Amino acid sequence: MGRTVPTFTMVLQQEINSWSKFRRGLRKEDQEALDELFRSAQLQLAGSAYAARPIPFESVAMAMLVAQQQKIRHLEEMIIRMAEQLDEAEKH
Repeated sequence: MGRTVPTFTMVLQQEINSWSKFRRGLRKEDQEALDELFRSAQLQLAGSAYAARPIPFESVAMAMLVAQQQKIRHLEEMIIRMAEQLDEAEKH
């Protein structure tokens, strides 16, 4: 019989497990940040599975970068809205 190909969920869990010693060496707040990055990668399972990269961590890292870019974009939009509100308040 042929070998079963692991799902990307399984691959991601293996990646998370492989970083456990690194995680233990981090401060508590950095551990939480790393956990958040891995959770963001879990939100992109379909894209990561579809990409089928030879090195699975490439897909994990890209999913993390996408999540970071989304947060940056959201923060930029908030800053623009706040600046516009400040401008309006200064006009009055």
